[in-house]
Amino acid sequence: MKASKKVIFITGPTSSGKSSFVHRLIDNHFMNASVLSVDSVQVYQHLNIGSAKPTVHEIEKYNYEMINIVSPLTDFNAKDFINMLPSIIDNMNEPIFAVGGTGLYIDAIKHGIFDEESDNGEARNALTEKLAKEGLSSLYDELCTVDPESASSIDRFNSRRVVRALEVYYKTGIKFSDIKKMRKKTVEIDYIEYSIMPNRETLYNNIDAKVISMFDTGLLNEVRTLAEMGVTPEHSSMQAIGYKECYEYLFNNNTNITKDDLISSIQKRTRQYAKRQLTWFKKYSNNSISIEDDDDNSIVDIIHSFMKNK
Repeated sequence: MKASKKVIFITGPTSSGKSSFVHRLIDNHFMNASVLSVDSVQVYQHLNIGSAKPTVHEIEKYNYEMINIVSPLTDFNAKDFINMLPSIIDNMNEPIFAVGGTGLYIDAIKHGIFDEESDNGEARNALTEKLAKEGLSSLYDELCTVDPESASSIDRFNSRRVVRALEVYYKTGIKFSDIKKMRKKTVEIDYIEYSIMPNRETLYNNIDAKVISMFDTGLLNEVRTLAEMGVTPEHSSMQAIGYKECYEYLFNNNTNITKDDLISSIQKRTRQYAKRQLTWFKKYSNNSISIEDDDDNSIVDIIHSFMKNK
């Protein structure tokens, strides 16, 4: 029987310093390691700036996988990610650092994913029509009523996920949050997990600075290029925070918001997302670490011990 792969999850909210921390560990202690990106936006080609994707040099140096694996014109979800994972992870060097903040993907790797088919029929059509007539807030309020657990973990501005959760409920009569607990595991791993949890003030300052940096390095031009490729807000890639707002600003700016307003809006939405991530990781991760200094000895010792245990 093939031994389970050894995986070290380094999780945490956006802008908490996960990638730089792992790069430091590899540089100083684990030269032959590889990195599994657990990020629902970095899977897409051409979404570089807004996803804070590692550079081409970093992807090669640190042996990243699950980055740039799909066109932004292709819908991609956690089930697709998990279905691709076994063949990828089998060929990765250990230790494998699984780095990211997409809680749904992290959870699916550790515990599996529910196996059901999308309806794309009456329920989906009715919800899509209701979305057009009544707006997303109405559907989100509906989700809060029928499945508050799912509503608490879903971005209220992500129409695809809100519609999906309602679709599953009306199709099966079972809450989406309950169906997700009916797991089918597709990859066998042995893992430990650490979450980087900065204090909220530091985290929010990091977020605000990162959003400004994204605009300084060409986020609007990146979105223009994606639009020229045919990517629209209807594609799942454009649902990511920052991309959707920039698209609306560039092509549907009926309210004449300014660039400063746009930046402030993205900063606010990212802080809201980070707050939800903090809640998620506090609930599901047993270990938190600080990366305020360069003393990595304790976690390095734990990883070495973990790797020795068969």
